[in-house]
Amino acid sequence: MTTYAEKRRTGTWPLIIGSALFVGLVVGCIAYTKPAEKIDSYWTVAEISIGRTAVISEVIDYDFGHESSHGIYRDVPDLYKEEVIKIESPSAPDQWIIYCGYKTELCSDTQRQIRIGNPDKKISGNHRYEIIYSLDTLTNLGQSTVNWNAVGTGWGHPIDRVQIQLIAPFNLEDPSCSVAGPYGPSDCKAEQITPGHVLVRIDGLEASSGVNIQAKLGQEIGNTPISIGPPRAPRSGRDLTFIFVGIVALASVLIGGLISVWALRFLGRDKVRSGSAVDTAFDEGEGVTFRADTGKLSKLITLSFSPPDGISAHQGGILLEEAVTERHKTSWLLERAISGEIELTQKESAGRTIMTRSGRRPVRSRVLIDKFPKRSHGVLTTIFRGREKIELGRHDKAFASGWNDLEDELNRWMEQSSLWSNTKTKIVSLVSIPLSALCGIWLGYNTINASLGTFDLWTILSAILLGVAVTVYFRAWELAVRTPEGTGLWIQVEGFRRFLSESEARHVEAAAEKGMLREYTAWAVSLGEVERWKDAFRQSKILTADDVTYSEEYHFASYAFEIGPDIPSTQFAPSSLSSDSDWSDSEWSDSDWSGGFSDGGGGGGGGGGGSW
Repeated sequence: MTTYAEKRRTGTWPLIIGSALFVGLVVGCIAYTKPAEKIDSYWTVAEISIGRTAVISEVIDYDFGHESSHGIYRDVPDLYKEEVIKIESPSAPDQWIIYCGYKTELCSDTQRQIRIGNPDKKISGNHRYEIIYSLDTLTNLGQSTVNWNAVGTGWGHPIDRVQIQLIAPFNLEDPSCSVAGPYGPSDCKAEQITPGHVLVRIDGLEASSGVNIQAKLGQEIGNTPISIGPPRAPRSGRDLTFIFVGIVALASVLIGGLISVWALRFLGRDKVRSGSAVDTAFDEGEGVTFRADTGKLSKLITLSFSPPDGISAHQGGILLEEAVTERHKTSWLLERAISGEIELTQKESAGRTIMTRSGRRPVRSRVLIDKFPKRSHGVLTTIFRGREKIELGRHDKAFASGWNDLEDELNRWMEQSSLWSNTKTKIVSLVSIPLSALCGIWLGYNTINASLGTFDLWTILSAILLGVAVTVYFRAWELAVRTPEGTGLWIQVEGFRRFLSESEARHVEAAAEKGMLREYTAWAVSLGEVERWKDAFRQSKILTADDVTYSEEYHFASYAFEIGPDIPSTQFAPSSLSSDSDWSDSEWSDSDWSGGFSDGGGGGGGGGGGSW
């Protein structure tokens, strides 16, 4: 049988996975809606002839994103219509004109623009354009040099990959490459892979950046080298990258979650005394102390037919869950009834539980092991506030105030108890909330501002950190490290919980015969096994029969089963019950509780382009 901690860990995975799915969906939507217009690939070759004119071929993979456009335009200084050799697209309309403002004629040499596309049709997604034209402005005959603005600064969108080739029937001496961008010039690598063939590759060219190639024309080499072909064309049409982005975000959050889970489990290993199983469970002997996970400690757990000594029911439940819940507070209330401080009866007309303060001092027994009797007395004083009776099931401000005080008191007990060496889990959990928010904002910012693609390293990192923060919120309770004393008691409490989870009618009857039914019932409530204990109670023919011997035991168990759904109604006003109460319908339903260059100057080519 799995331990409560293992069940609790399993229960957090749907929350972590659900958070990852939500983040993946949000990031995917951001990637879908963001302006993603860019150039996936820019391949260009300038082939210089013996006569020193150049034929330039361009293959442009243009991604319009989710915006609708007619096509692209291409600014090429000094280009005339008769110099255009070929313009086509395998997937987009490829009719073209030389355009200049609102006229197609009388353009200056630097204002000529090729517009490619259909003015009556719009497209989106990825499309390839192939443009071939000739220019005689790349070479300087007098100086025998080549000066080519291979990529002009007029492109207003980033280019993911650039491949430039300069080919000539001459030896290209001292080739150089430079990038001019919005943040100043920088160098790039120009490599002459064979005589007469210079190659430049650039990954990630910012918007409004250009590339200039220069070389000296040396001696003729005979045959002109063959260029390297363009890359494979991307799939035309709408880009589905946003789906990939969402999946990567989801996976990154889960990676962060796994990292966090591993770290929390490592840091949250309990302290345990080495030795025999008995030495460990009762923290006896002089064995050395080491750290162990509950999975390893579960091998030391044996079924226990009675609750452990030295700890009360509500404290045992807190020790097991490492948090204060409504079940533990209810168990505390039942223990006050067992000790004689209050009495529980039922109002026959309304079927509600009546809680009466007896005024007697608590009976010291194994049931009441509270280390703060004065604080417990103070909680009851706040709850009753000078009254003798309280009808549960109706909103009561005094009860609500005392119930909140009780939670504070039990949290203080957890912090001050010798059963833990570190109980700052609540602070860590609270800190993880703003941390998650900051990581989420950072993730959204990085997704929106990823300049060279839809997803980048910073986006992945922010998603991983978000997964870490979210998981810490759900699993911070792991950091409550038990001391050897706490681990020993945990083994005993878990053993008794397993007994309650497998209990039958004969076990309930045996507890009643020993006068322990009320105590066992309080433990069943605290350890979350009340449904199984209630079923066993209902199957008992002795306890449910009209037998005076067990009447007090019978009525107490009945009230214990009925008190659960009455407490939220007493604590919260009807208008705020659904939003403020942490008692879910499933937990308290009736089934559980009855009742450096510029375009156009210093070199040929250049220009720019975009969509229209």
